[in-house]
Amino acid sequence: MPKTVAALFAAQMLVAVWIENSLAQNVPAEVPQWQRFELSLTHDSAPISPLDVSLDAEFVSPDGRRFQWRGFYDDDNTWRLRFMPDMVGTWSFQAQFTGDDQTTSGKFMCGESDSSGPLCALPENPIWFGRRGGDRFLMRSLHCGDRFFAENWAHDERSRFLDWAQQHGYNTLSIASCFLNRSVAGRGEGWNTPKLWPIKPSEYRKLEALLDELDRRDMVLFPFAGLLGRNSNFPASPLERRAFVRYLISRLAPYRNIVWNLAGPEPLLRRKPFLTFQEVQELAGWVVEDDVFRHLRTVHNATGDDAFRAEAWQSFGTLQGPKTTDRQRLANNLLRNHHPSRPLYAQETLWPGNTVGHPRYTDRDIRRNALVALFCATMVNFGDMDGNSSSGFAESLNPDDANERRHTMIRLAWDAFDQLPWHRMRPRPDLCSAGHCLVDSQTTYAVFLDDAPKTKIKMAPGRYSVQWINAATGENRSAAEVDENATFVRPDADGDWIVVLSRVKAAIIEQDDMVQFEAENGIGEWTVVDTPSGQAIRDPGGGRHRYQIQFRRSGRYYVFLYAKQGPRGRDKENDVLLSLNGERLFASDDKTRPDGMRSYGDWKWTKLPKGPGFHTPQSIKQDGVYFRVDQPGTYTFEIAHRSKNFEIDRVLMKLDDPELPASD
Repeated sequence: MPKTVAALFAAQMLVAVWIENSLAQNVPAEVPQWQRFELSLTHDSAPISPLDVSLDAEFVSPDGRRFQWRGFYDDDNTWRLRFMPDMVGTWSFQAQFTGDDQTTSGKFMCGESDSSGPLCALPENPIWFGRRGGDRFLMRSLHCGDRFFAENWAHDERSRFLDWAQQHGYNTLSIASCFLNRSVAGRGEGWNTPKLWPIKPSEYRKLEALLDELDRRDMVLFPFAGLLGRNSNFPASPLERRAFVRYLISRLAPYRNIVWNLAGPEPLLRRKPFLTFQEVQELAGWVVEDDVFRHLRTVHNATGDDAFRAEAWQSFGTLQGPKTTDRQRLANNLLRNHHPSRPLYAQETLWPGNTVGHPRYTDRDIRRNALVALFCATMVNFGDMDGNSSSGFAESLNPDDANERRHTMIRLAWDAFDQLPWHRMRPRPDLCSAGHCLVDSQTTYAVFLDDAPKTKIKMAPGRYSVQWINAATGENRSAAEVDENATFVRPDADGDWIVVLSRVKAAIIEQDDMVQFEAENGIGEWTVVDTPSGQAIRDPGGGRHRYQIQFRRSGRYYVFLYAKQGPRGRDKENDVLLSLNGERLFASDDKTRPDGMRSYGDWKWTKLPKGPGFHTPQSIKQDGVYFRVDQPGTYTFEIAHRSKNFEIDRVLMKLDDPELPASD
């Protein structure tokens, strides 16, 4: 570190150390994937700033990738080296203080974990969020004011709020005074949030204790006021800013549950900017350089267009507004600002109770605005306020102050939307005559009608199943199959109706009291994968796969799957949900209704039930399962997500025959 920067830290930290040898302490033997490796080292130096000394490190992954990283000073002659391993296996590392011949090195095992990694753009469809090493991520974001990280807010009150937030399905918190306190009246004034600048390690430890709590609850942090934030005490000079960013990232980047909002809110706000475009660009360059874990990066824009949409460093866009109940205007603005290969986040776009430019939202407005945003492939940050962004429930975070109807409305919208294969879809407003349209490669179409009484959809030729979802009530209705020329009329005037069209393949026909087919010959969201003998489908961590089956005879059809357990083995990734016309299986006692079936190990035929619930009754555990077909006809057989990575190659049903097929 240059002497000029070290001098800045010397003035800020007033810590004396002495140069001697380094000593590693508390070396972890095993670290779960996506969690934190941490190593403590001591270094005695002359009585100057410890940041005249740097701790440089290299980590090597099991597949040979090299990560240049660094540690940070943490008081009392102690440095810490943190890292977030992204791959199961043996990692090695070495670390060395500047000016010191002694190298600290070692190895540690990265083990399997139930955790997913940091947020990312979903690889197969990057307009949506996903989790590295995980699945799609439907962001259910709630805005909090300035008190969340304050040490003068009682711990039990914070825990009560977090319990409430999780019970309501929130998985992301937008928190105002976060990395820096917005110490102005009506914002962060009076709240003792961690003071990360000037740098004082003990203040960072306060923040980290709460980041750990969010991590345990698998909740993501969006720092509303950014690394450099309006009305906060961020470093003034470029030299100080560079040192601040480097230190902060060295400490916090190994946390999986953060994204970097570089500056906010509204750094370029017309007539009241607090940064220039060039300063934000410089800040972004530092973060890209320092963060080897590649956390997502964004900037909280002012109302209007995204000033940074074209910048290569930006990982997702963050919009403020438009604040409106004109949903066509809302859609136009969101679609205009949506980068073709990055997610979009509507930050201050749906804040009921906020009077700074927001209209009065009815319950229906909340649901419908949220659905329009989602159909524009935009994640929503929700607010519950009574004035500005630091008022009402957003200020108190007391569940007793929450307007429960508001939270019910947004949850209904998210729950309805999550029934769609949205992660495979893209907005196509040009394909519907009215409403808001998402399309999955011409096999699935979904339209939210909003106020439109009917819509016409430009679909590829074929037959389509029809499903209506009412976001106002959670109701699902099926309708008769249609062809590509159909017009869709909403079932009634009151509901918030979504119509979902799925292309239907030719029915599989029972022959000689048997139904058998290849699993890949259905339609749905499961992933088709290659196998040594052909193809199979794999559970991607969500979604369904559907088949039309024509039964010629009624009776008990015993079900068998040629299946393979996921790579985690043991009791993991070993089961799947099954239904026939929405009805579950029957077990061998003729009354228990298992949720699905299970299998262990490599490819083989299985007849084993799973469930109901998490524990299969011992009395039926080793026996076969069947569907009841009460009369001949065409039925919908569905395979649905239960455990990620489960694979199915073939399906066999036999009338009144529970005998397991011979292994291939």
